[in-house]
Amino acid sequence: MPEKPITEKQKRFKALPIGMSAVLEDFSAYLKMELGRGKNTIDSYFSDLLQFCEFSVAKGVKNFADVQAETLIEWISEISRIAKTTTQSRKISALRTLAIYLIDEDIWSKNLSQLIARPKVFRPEPEVLESAEIDNIIIAVEGQTPEAYRDRAMLELIYSSGLRVSELCSLRESDIDAHEKIIRVVGKGNKTRLVPVGDLALSAIEEYRKHRGELAKKSHCAELFITRRGKKISRKTFWYNLKKYAQMANVSTTAKPHALRHSFATHLLRNGANLFSIKEMLGHSDLATTQIYTQLVRDDIISEYTSKHPRKKMNVKGSSK
Repeated sequence: MPEKPITEKQKRFKALPIGMSAVLEDFSAYLKMELGRGKNTIDSYFSDLLQFCEFSVAKGVKNFADVQAETLIEWISEISRIAKTTTQSRKISALRTLAIYLIDEDIWSKNLSQLIARPKVFRPEPEVLESAEIDNIIIAVEGQTPEAYRDRAMLELIYSSGLRVSELCSLRESDIDAHEKIIRVVGKGNKTRLVPVGDLALSAIEEYRKHRGELAKKSHCAELFITRRGKKISRKTFWYNLKKYAQMANVSTTAKPHALRHSFATHLLRNGANLFSIKEMLGHSDLATTQIYTQLVRDDIISEYTSKHPRKKMNVKGSSK
């Protein structure tokens, strides 16, 4: 079996001094085995810290024990000129997690990352599709092909249960309990949660299951949603399909996978769902993350008040004597 070609990131990693590459490798294992972080988080932290290592090496530093606070501050200062605040915040999180590890390993005697201030992250309002727009996107999936059944099921499910696209693509057949109308979702940090699933989504999944074998007759893939090659469908493929169906449905709003998750939360909140319940269904660890949706609902209320309340609409002036 031919060996996989070495990626650019792997080449950069191999070029690091052993005093850094060995620690970075052990730290990645620590993230997975001890902290239970997911693959995407580990990959992001690895890339961020690889960049920091290269910056440090350019400054003459060969191992983490020789890193000074000034090096961290200079790197973050450089990053702040070219990266968004969300990216800066993630890189600082990577450094702070690494700092705790280095202290535990007696490589650092104090936490140098505490000297770095986390930038204030501006959270834009989430993009939300109206329910009619989502209906039109799903209707745009025409035909009776196995791919059409799969795509309808995926669209129904991601909106029905508010899944992240990575969670949707990783869902296994055994994760669905149609009788109890519940799905088991493995989210960020390998945390498992139970999420309700609607009848329309379950019906679409059942139809897809009847045709799943036509996609790849000899597939042993455990994931529910697969390609013609019998492999798990990728996030990129789902995003491409969603974009295609949105264009067919003449949905002008940017239709991204996360917009369906935002729509799920916002529509529930508009219809009176409890914020804490939505937090649990979305798999948020902090209620503050879920509260971003309340701003959208608050805007709806103000708009409704402005257009409907008689004392708001009338130009009422005090009577003159």
